[in-house]
Amino acid sequence: MKKVGYVTGLLVGIPLFILILNFFFFRGNNPTESEIKNFIRESKIDTINLNKAVEPQSNQYIIGLSRRGQPSAFLYSYLIYNNKSSKYFNLMIFKGFDKNSEKRWGILGYNDKGDNITVMINQEQLENPKYGTKDNPIPVFPINIILPKNTSSWESRGYDSDPFHVSAELNYIFVEQYLKFFMPKEEFKNMFKE
Repeated sequence: MKKVGYVTGLLVGIPLFILILNFFFFRGNNPTESEIKNFIRESKIDTINLNKAVEPQSNQYIIGLSRRGQPSAFLYSYLIYNNKSSKYFNLMIFKGFDKNSEKRWGILGYNDKGDNITVMINQEQLENPKYGTKDNPIPVFPINIILPKNTSSWESRGYDSDPFHVSAELNYIFVEQYLKFFMPKEEFKNMFKE
C-alpha cells in the first residue's frame, strides 16, 4: 500500500505541485498569440548603429519549473544610444532558443567596427515619451547585421554562414519572452487593454 502512495505522489503530486508553483510564481504577463502578433505588426524595421565595444548585460530569468530541468533562460541586452532619434535603445537577444545564440552574442561582444544592425522597433514605444531614456530604453529586437561594403561575406569574418540573422519565427519568440517576463505589468495592461 505504501508503494501505491509513493507512485501516486510521484505521478500526480509532484506534477500538480510544479503546475501550481508555475501558475502563482512564474506566470508573467501571459500574452496571447494575437497580442504578440499585434506587437510585431505595430513595429517597423529600422537600421541603428552599434556603438563600438558595447557592453552586454546578462540576465538569467526563471521561465518556469519543470521535471526535465532547463527552467531558466538568459537575456543579453545592449544599451545603445541612437543619434538619429536621440533616444536610448535596449537591444534584446535571448539565448538558447536557436543554435546561433552563442555566436550572435559573441559577434556583438567583439563589435570593434561599429556595425549597423537592422532591428524591429515597436512604434507605440518609440513615440511614447516615457521610453527612450537611459533608465527606460526602448526595447528593440535584432534582425541582421549589415556587413560593411569592404567585407564581402561572413566567411571573411571567420564564419561558415551568416551566424547573426534572426528569423521572423525566432523574433516572435524574442517578443513573447519580452512581453511575458520583462515588460512591466502596468505597461502591458495599457498596451493591450481591450
